[in-house]
Amino acid sequence: MAKILNDNEIQIIDDEGNEYLYNILFTYENEERGCQYVFIYDKVNPSDVYVMKYSDNGELFEVTDEEELEEADEVLAAYEEDPKINDIK
Repeated sequence: MAKILNDNEIQIIDDEGNEYLYNILFTYENEERGCQYVFIYDKVNPSDVYVMKYSDNGELFEVTDEEELEEADEVLAAYEEDPKINDIK
């Protein structure tokens, strides 16, 4: 279960009730698949970025499909190479 706290933070609660706070790097939608993705990271390890699928009701799902993971890597690389993003960093 996940709960978006604001534009920058998401709280994830695992099956055992443990709560984790992550920052939202950005979201991405693949219209062909009809899937929405969120790229998140932990403030402690900001270089470790994770991608999760999410639904409109706040459910998060691990991305396990190889094609989706490759696409996510490409989207993240394009995001990190964007000159507008680099100016903000």
